[in-house]
Amino acid sequence: MKKTLAVLLATASAASLLAGCGSSAPTASSTTSAATSTADSAAAAPATYADIQKPANIVWWTHDGLRQENGIDQWVTEFSSKTGIPLELDPIDNNEYNTKLELAYASDTVPDTFDLNGENLGVYASQGAIADLTDLVKESGLYDKIDASLWDAITLDGKIYGVPRETPSTVVTYVRKDWLDRLGMEVPTTYDEFIEMLTRFKNEIPECTVPYTAPGLKIAQNMPEFYQGAVADYVKVDGQWVDGMQQDNMKAALQNMQDAYAAGLIDAEAVTNTTSACRDEWYAGGVGVFSYWGGNWGYTLTVRLQQNVPDAEVVAIPPIEGATYRATAPSVQVISAKLSADEIASVFKYFIDYSHDGGEGQVLFQSGVEGVHWQQNGDKLEPMPEISNPDNLLTKCFVTPWLAVSPLTLTDKNMELDAAITDSLAVADKFAVNTPVFPVSETRTMIASDLTTARENAIARVVMGQLTPEEGLAEYKAQAETLNVAQALIEMNK
Repeated sequence: MKKTLAVLLATASAASLLAGCGSSAPTASSTTSAATSTADSAAAAPATYADIQKPANIVWWTHDGLRQENGIDQWVTEFSSKTGIPLELDPIDNNEYNTKLELAYASDTVPDTFDLNGENLGVYASQGAIADLTDLVKESGLYDKIDASLWDAITLDGKIYGVPRETPSTVVTYVRKDWLDRLGMEVPTTYDEFIEMLTRFKNEIPECTVPYTAPGLKIAQNMPEFYQGAVADYVKVDGQWVDGMQQDNMKAALQNMQDAYAAGLIDAEAVTNTTSACRDEWYAGGVGVFSYWGGNWGYTLTVRLQQNVPDAEVVAIPPIEGATYRATAPSVQVISAKLSADEIASVFKYFIDYSHDGGEGQVLFQSGVEGVHWQQNGDKLEPMPEISNPDNLLTKCFVTPWLAVSPLTLTDKNMELDAAITDSLAVADKFAVNTPVFPVSETRTMIASDLTTARENAIARVVMGQLTPEEGLAEYKAQAETLNVAQALIEMNK
């Protein structure tokens, strides 16, 4: 995808694609784009933030959050009713989202605002495809509302091109506490204690079929205890980007995984496991340890497990000594650079800033429409059942309430959260390390697929005992040199 985007953006007409002159782009369905057009795209933005005028309408693309069958039409109507701005919202399937964005830029049908993940933010920013929002973020006061570490994670060359939609999710480690209690064990705090726990689960808990499961082996975020701070990807060390696979701590990480795999402590299917397969194993009651998302997943993993094992207990543990709980790179809301300065300011103030206003806008983006998605219950906001599936509560529209980047000022619109949610969130909040977005590098983009394959192959062969850690890393280093990882790092560190 990144190769395709670079080619599309580089070969498209610079005047029509990136300069933002003239009217806004239509959507893919050929309707007129939302923001009011101006004849001169270079026109200065309003003198003050208070002077910014409403846009005539807004076109928004998103690939996650509320779906059509759960009241998206009612949500759009409510947005327009509260703001006085017509909104065209196009919810796109996750698997099609990146491709549709590429085609939108190639065909000059770019939406006014859309979201990007950390992997793609630098690519779009480097091509001039999205607006620099630095001044607007600071003039609006939004910069001071959001944790400084989040801004640091998404800042590129000192500029802010997007606003975090919510606090990035963090993977924490869940342990069968009822098994710990049966064995008279405490929550492990060191690697040796962690391995002892897995060993005793395997040998002394008859129903334990998998002491530790994971969806694949190469993502340190999913196996924090074994990686012990190592990262099988690009990572920042002392302010410089390096190849984590070639750092000294990777050898120990590979040895940890090889030893545990050989001892039957790591799921034998981990090499090819999917997240859904891991969840199903956990729900069945045979897994002792599973590192997965904090928050609502803490509740889901507990409830679904207890449907099969009523007496099961789950605890989200703090990271053991040396382990790192890593948050994902933030997903950010961006604005098309095709818009004029006035239009960019309008969309920012009346859409992005509105979604983080601490009041009615934030409630709308988080919880939706009163009477459709939520109801008032005393001094709390109470989620209502999903329209499409009344057995499930609709707890989120487009921003997860308990991951909001700015607090609600409305004191009667907070939700009552289950302890399984708050407990894992507390662990994530206390120990999470933010993941910065990758800076622009043409070489990194072009070699990404081949390099990922090289990393996966080296790690899998070492863990399964086909190579020693030294042999696997030497093999990987040779492939990295052929792919010119050194040049990618030079470009990333410019």
